[in-house]
Amino acid sequence: MNLTEAAQAVLTFCERDGVFLSEDLTQVEEAVLTAVRRIGAKAVELRMARQKLGYEGPRRPCSCGQAQHFVNHRPKTIATQLGEIRLNRAYYHCSACGESAVPYDRRVGLGSGPESVGLAQAAVWLGKQDVFESASATLFRLTGQRLSASTIQRLTESVGGVVAREEEKAVSAMRDWKSPPAEVSPETLYVLVDGVLVHQDGWHEAKVVVCYWYDKDGQRHSRYAVRFENAAEFVPFVWSLACRCGLEKAKRVVLLGDGAEWIWRHIGGLLKEAVWIVDWYHACEHVWACGRVLHGENTDETRAWAKEIEGLLWEGQVRAILERLRTARTRTRAKTKRAALQALITYIENQDARLAYDKFRAAGLDIGSGMVESACKHLVALRMKRSGMRWSKAGSQNVLSIRAAWLNGEWDAVWNNHPLAAA
Repeated sequence: MNLTEAAQAVLTFCERDGVFLSEDLTQVEEAVLTAVRRIGAKAVELRMARQKLGYEGPRRPCSCGQAQHFVNHRPKTIATQLGEIRLNRAYYHCSACGESAVPYDRRVGLGSGPESVGLAQAAVWLGKQDVFESASATLFRLTGQRLSASTIQRLTESVGGVVAREEEKAVSAMRDWKSPPAEVSPETLYVLVDGVLVHQDGWHEAKVVVCYWYDKDGQRHSRYAVRFENAAEFVPFVWSLACRCGLEKAKRVVLLGDGAEWIWRHIGGLLKEAVWIVDWYHACEHVWACGRVLHGENTDETRAWAKEIEGLLWEGQVRAILERLRTARTRTRAKTKRAALQALITYIENQDARLAYDKFRAAGLDIGSGMVESACKHLVALRMKRSGMRWSKAGSQNVLSIRAAWLNGEWDAVWNNHPLAAA
């Protein structure tokens, strides 16, 4: 049967099934697509019925050291991207320890639920992107298959949980000084960290790390990790990602962040040999905040003062800035202005060598941490911080872990490891 004959068979099937086909392209397209799905589901079912799914002979080894004996082939209804099908898989049981097994399910990655791997992939793809109710509606529009919002949530959090546990395993191995192998060898590796609040049982900070580098053609590549950990517990996750991104092979490592003290104390303690840089825009925000207190909101005086301090900062004239600020403080009587000047003085003193922007620019280094701020938005906030959202700690971590894996280009690798069966 050639393609034309197969197509005519589909039209005949529609006619005999009482499906009306008009001259409207949209109506015909939807009707034929529905018919093709039904035919496809039956074709898959017939094909699988001809196989001895998971049959390994009358007996197979059991984990207890004894043998599992073949009992029979047991049916399972599977929801696929084409529709429901029925599979009969070999079932084994060990009388010594009571353990049972369905080898076929584990071999092809089926989980305890009724969804095929293909349908689960589609559901998780949508669930990591959008609220689960919308993901359910989108799945039906795209595949014609219905999965409830709660089912998509279960699948997304379950697969994400497998990824999250793999992250934890890597960190656990690093406590024994077993760092993951480098996947690249960058000239300069940038490590950026930041945090964003997510509503669980109260607000909790998701800490984000981004590692990026440029290839020989100037193309930027980036990898991400996000965890709900305190600063000290987050350190090994940063180390794990950085090692995969070539930390130990890079000729130069740069730690870029805002002025948050935990970054420099904990992550800086990890990357002691790195070049430490305070994000340029974050430093400028402090300058402008002081200027507004001194000269008013949105005034020419504020703009002139802030631009002048920015110019000195750009040239690395930290000592000149401090001298000017201290002089202004001694001449100012207003408490609010003195406090603003002291706050900026303290900030600059605390950052010190991290503000040497003239040297950083001369070395050709990036001085802005926009990559991690962007990651906080598109990796975390875009999915986690919709109106009215409330998350469990495990649920939010699992969804963020699968989102990070997707952004890291590891989507296929996740599914090649059969996460439904692992869950």
